[in-house]
Amino acid sequence: MRTVTYERSGPTNTGAQAVRVEGLRHLRVLEQGEEISERELTPEEVDRLAPLMEAAARQPAPVVVPPAAGGPNGLAVTLAFEDEEAPRVRLKAKRLPARGAGELYDELLEELDALLTAELHTRAPRHAHAVLPHMLRVEE
Repeated sequence: MRTVTYERSGPTNTGAQAVRVEGLRHLRVLEQGEEISERELTPEEVDRLAPLMEAAARQPAPVVVPPAAGGPNGLAVTLAFEDEEAPRVRLKAKRLPARGAGELYDELLEELDALLTAELHTRAPRHAHAVLPHMLRVEE
C-alpha cells in the first residue's frame, strides 16, 4: 500500500495540518510542515482505512488539477498519493469533513479527518471553559 497524505488548511492556519499514512502501518502527523508525532496504526484503524485506501488507489489519477481550493479566506482539504504528480482530491469546504469528491473519496476524507482531529486533540486537548458573569465585568 502506498503513502497517502490528507491535509487541511484554513484562513488562519495557512501552513496546514496533515496526516500521512505510510503503507497502512505507520502514521505521521504534521503541523505547518513539521512532524509533531508518529506512531503505528492500530488494527482497528487499519480495518477501517484499508478498504477505502485500496479502492481509492484503484481509481485513475487526475490528469489536470483544479486551481487551489479555499483561497485566503476559505477552508480547503487535499488528498494525495505520494508517487503521483497531482493530488487526487482538492476541495474547498465550509465545514469538516469535506464533501463533494464522490462517495469513495468522501468516506476516506471523513476517516482521515477524524484520525487527524483525534491525534491533534491527544497532543493538545482543548478543554471547555465556562465564563461566569463576574468575569465579564470590565473594571473601571
